[in-house]
Amino acid sequence: MKRLIYISTAIDTIQESDIDDIVATAQRVNEVQSLTGVLLFNGLNFLQLLEGPQSNVENIYNRILTDKRHVSVTTVLVEPAQLRIFSDWRMVARKTPELQSKEKFKKMHVMTDVLDREMPVSVRKVFDNFASLKGI
Repeated sequence: MKRLIYISTAIDTIQESDIDDIVATAQRVNEVQSLTGVLLFNGLNFLQLLEGPQSNVENIYNRILTDKRHVSVTTVLVEPAQLRIFSDWRMVARKTPELQSKEKFKKMHVMTDVLDREMPVSVRKVFDNFASLKGI
């Protein structure tokens, strides 16, 4: 099994409905592909963690790279995974209540159920760093 985390920057015209569409599509596809994960959005950047069979993670990531709703996609972490962190989530989004929010993402309740999970130190550091970023 493989775990992959990437970050990217949302396009300027991103709408909350776009994020909802991303998650709905991911939930359908991930069910078939045995993938789980989480999508975080802080008002400016996305962070997504994907976990599942290696070839399935790679295939979906190649599709994600071509998605026009974000730019500057950067792979942050790729590692083998013995256990899933988000085994109960086909894909769940955590985002600021308003796309224009300037509060620190980490202090928002939307991150609690992500940060409270047991995870490898490598993943924890990525989430903590992302959570400390400000949105736009």
